[in-house]
Amino acid sequence: MCMLYTKLKHLEKEIKELETLGVVDTSWRRNIRIVEEYTALRDKGVCVYCCYEFIAKDEGISASSVKKIIKRLMT
Repeated sequence: MCMLYTKLKHLEKEIKELETLGVVDTSWRRNIRIVEEYTALRDKGVCVYCCYEFIAKDEGISASSVKKIIKRLMT
């Protein structure tokens, strides 16, 4: 896993509290969830682009958005 993902995951409780206060955008925790789901699907042997499509359908966003999130948090 990448350092940014690890740092965000470690701070998930604090991020949730800041979301409640309106200080932090709610997409941060969604992005953590997307990376976790992507990793789980890849561990099961699902192809990269299929992962993007499955996650996009679940989250209600485009596959290209999922790809950008994955690249940003895992590189």
